Amino acid sequence: MISLDVLIPYHGDANYLVRAVESVRTLIDTDWMLTIVEDNYPDGLQVQRRIEDLGDERIRYLRNKRQLGTAGNHSRCAQLAEREQFVVMGSDDVLLPCYGQTLANLLSQYPSAAMVQPGIQVIDESGQPYRSLGDHVKDVMRPRGDVIELRGEAAAASLLRGNWLYTPAIAYRRDHVVDLPMRPGNDAVHDLALVVDILLAGGSLVVSRQVAFLYRRHRNSHSSMQARTGQRFRQERSYFVGIEAELRMRDWQTAARAARRRLLSRCNALTQLPGALLSGERRVAGELLSHVLRR
Repeated sequence: MISLDVLIPYHGDANYLVRAVESVRTLIDTDWMLTIVEDNYPDGLQVQRRIEDLGDERIRYLRNKRQLGTAGNHSRCAQLAEREQFVVMGSDDVLLPCYGQTLANLLSQYPSAAMVQPGIQVIDESGQPYRSLGDHVKDVMRPRGDVIELRGEAAAASLLRGNWLYTPAIAYRRDHVVDLPMRPGNDAVHDLALVVDILLAGGSLVVSRQVAFLYRRHRNSHSSMQARTGQRFRQERSYFVGIEAELRMRDWQTAARAARRRLLSRCNALTQLPGALLSGERRVAGELLSHVLRR
């Protein structure tokens, strides 16, 4: 039986959160504790009462005194983990009952892995299977194999070409995360940044196709709105420029070139360009074009 901390950074729909909590409570062969960290949500006290009414002592509800943002709240969740293995799932995602059991099986095969991602099924707002263009691209870019272990420069280069992971499904080993510095101003890419930092520190990544996690894809998500305003790509470019320099200092030249090219990020910006032009948002269109063309 695996011992697992489940942490949920919350700022959103209470009904999705309750469904996520219910999914944690259905885990089999798992000794779990659940911590919800609410990022100063306006209706947070009402949501807290809904969770506390469940009467489950394995669940604690914490409230930030001020909003930390996506990356800041995710980082706080990671720092609150106490057990060797923990997952920071989305407040609208769903764990399948076999999630902990699947992790335990993978860790028995790869006991030194710093990160483990079981297989995922993408669902839409209503919980129905859904595949966006981005999900099909992720499938193409993901290395082949039912179960794979990646490490070092090859892993970093693969992810910097295009992030094919579903990071809310990843279980982390706490000792590989607790001392990592937080990178400010990178809400749009904080998940990729964390994985790359763990790889830089010597940790490995195990990825399986055995489905144990339902990842919810919203057509009008926060990240999509950021993309339409250009904010997401400003943050992405800042991260890629910075990490390229770090990789060159490490002499990870292949990974550095992948960061400089940031192929999938440029392609994503290009897909947003027609919408910005059609809506007359010339400033946003200029930022998107700059992201596509600039080194």
